Amino acid sequence: REYENFEFTAEFNVSKGCNTGIFFHVMSAGRESRIGFEAQIMDDAGTPPNKTSTGSIYDVLPPLENAMKPAGEWNRYRVLIDWPTCKIWLNDRLVQDADFSKDPILKYRLRRGIIGLSNHGFPVSYRNVTIRELPDTEKWESLFNGRDLSGWKKSGKAEWKVADGVLVASGGEGWLVTGREYDKFHFQAVVENDTLQTRGGGFYYRWKSAGDPGYPADFYNYPLAVRLLRQYGKNVPETVIPAWKYPVLLYQIVSADRESEVRVGGYITAKNTLLGRARAGCIAIHHAAEDGVVRIRMMRVKELEGKGI
Repeated sequence: REYENFEFTAEFNVSKGCNTGIFFHVMSAGRESRIGFEAQIMDDAGTPPNKTSTGSIYDVLPPLENAMKPAGEWNRYRVLIDWPTCKIWLNDRLVQDADFSKDPILKYRLRRGIIGLSNHGFPVSYRNVTIRELPDTEKWESLFNGRDLSGWKKSGKAEWKVADGVLVASGGEGWLVTGREYDKFHFQAVVENDTLQTRGGGFYYRWKSAGDPGYPADFYNYPLAVRLLRQYGKNVPETVIPAWKYPVLLYQIVSADRESEVRVGGYITAKNTLLGRARAGCIAIHHAAEDGVVRIRMMRVKELEGKGI
């Protein structure tokens, strides 16, 4: 099951050198600790707190203190999520007191998803795992109903159809465009990841026409990722995401007045801080001639308020 707002508790006992954690608000569509968040667990009792300590929101927010017990002893997490508030207690000590809406990294991560346990090869035990659900608060507009192309317009030679609840694009170059325009919004889509196929298309936003398509969010290109990782070696830029073989990937576009951001599989792959001309436009899917078959499982949008992202 998926959960949005909740109170979660669990006891855990780690082995020497253990590295583990609990994922919240995730889907298997990229790196889980970047799509949702991970309450980190380490064998690190007595060490100074940092962004990867027990009690951290992994790689983003360090804990207020390190309240971890030594390996072999039982610890207890209590996690309270009531968007945008996140509070975490470790062994009855408050180690996180965050407002996710004020953090530029966390505010656009998933607010609803499954709960999971991570493991990096070390023995760890869990017991007394409980959850108490709180009311949901997030609302989205679905852009794809899983039955037909209602709300979309076709342009170009590409073939667009719906099969088994999935939007399928094939054939030559073409566009599928929303029937209405959007200005400030958060867009999410789940696209199947073909690791054999080079991709040239993607999502576009603030689209006006094929000749004035706005800004791109390229489909993940696995063969290109392999080449770039070999090229850069240990000096891989943050915008180059790993050579993933996930069956699907989560795409996100956050568009505001004069800036925008694109995330793929939880990685921020593009940032535009001075969009040439602030304007409303359609959200469009571009199927390039070389794309082969593209399969999209979900698309939704949520309008944003205020300025900036």
